[in-house]
Amino acid sequence: MGVRSVSDGGDLGIKYPLGYDAPGSWWLSANSWPNFPSHTGDSSAGNGGNGYFAGSLIGKSYAAFQPLNVAQAGSHATADAYQTNIAYFDQSATQIAGIGGDGGNWNAALGGKVGAFGSAGSGAITTGDNSAGNGGDGYFFGAMVHAPVAVYAPINIAVAGYNSIAHADQTNDVVFDQSAFQMAGVGGDGGNGNAAIGGNVSVSGTNHGPHQTIGGLSVASDHGGIGSNAIASGDNHAGNGGDGYFYGGIVHASFALYYPINIAVAGYNSSAHADQTNNVVFDQSAFQMAGVGGDGGNGNAATGGTADIFSSIFDLIGSDVIATDNNGAGNGGNGHFSGSMVDIDVAIYAPINIAVAGYNSTADAHQSNNVVFDQSAIQISGIGGDGGHGNTALGGDFAMHLLSDLHLLDHA
Repeated sequence: MGVRSVSDGGDLGIKYPLGYDAPGSWWLSANSWPNFPSHTGDSSAGNGGNGYFAGSLIGKSYAAFQPLNVAQAGSHATADAYQTNIAYFDQSATQIAGIGGDGGNWNAALGGKVGAFGSAGSGAITTGDNSAGNGGDGYFFGAMVHAPVAVYAPINIAVAGYNSIAHADQTNDVVFDQSAFQMAGVGGDGGNGNAAIGGNVSVSGTNHGPHQTIGGLSVASDHGGIGSNAIASGDNHAGNGGDGYFYGGIVHASFALYYPINIAVAGYNSSAHADQTNNVVFDQSAFQMAGVGGDGGNGNAATGGTADIFSSIFDLIGSDVIATDNNGAGNGGNGHFSGSMVDIDVAIYAPINIAVAGYNSTADAHQSNNVVFDQSAIQISGIGGDGGHGNTALGGDFAMHLLSDLHLLDHA
């Protein structure tokens, strides 16, 4: 629909195809504007979609490693049992649910320009309410569980009879990776470099009715005016982060069992050697984040449109007639968290090294252990997003010209 003209005593023309105009009964009456005759705002660009999740995410892994090495010799014999193990358990998990999409970058949402000549009614023009690059909200309802189990049980045994030698050597290099990254109910970040600007507004109120003589001067008795809340070119938003919502529980429960056994047994007048070397790393760390609001975008601008008003001094501007502010750029979203966040790590490390020698014998048991337990946890919940940097939120310029009807003296 295209607005052709609005003027004193004129009509609001609607151009139709093939050059035809609407029937005369469709024309708006003179000297009047209906509410909201022009609406060119409410534009949006590059906003991220909302994320919703209802249910459960479960990562439940199981790994078992149980090698067995046995050497047994009779009388006057030698028994050797060697075992070398290199094991790597990767039971890490990445679980993401209910994440709002990020807003686009370098977008523009602009309200259209409006030019009017005549009387304007209440709430006549709206060119604001534009948004660009805002992140979508994230919602999560349910449970997120990561419960890995790892069992590592190598056994090395050497048994020798009377007047014999038994050797049992065991070397183990093991890494347990049961770390988890769990994220739920996180609002998308606002876009960067966006602009949401309200359209410019130009209004001229010169609607004069019949002239009256007051004190020898001829003035108009019916003056064109702008009604209350006539113009709104603000309420623009650019690059704001979406809110994050989380309801339920996030659980990281890892379990690792490591018990190598090394045994050397020698009979009477014999030698027994049991050597064991272990290098073990337990990584059961967890990073859990839920209900976090997205960060606001950077380098954005949210500006209200410019408003120029020309009106008669005898017809005052109504209250709250012009709104060009209430603009926001780069605000961080709120964070909401309800539920529980649990990190339970269990690691059992029990190497056994035994050397048994009979009467008048020698028994050697050597064990070397290098163990690292990483059961750290980072848990973040209900955190509001950071506001953007380098943003601008400005109210639109406003210029009003109050014209006296004295210029109509030549009509007296």
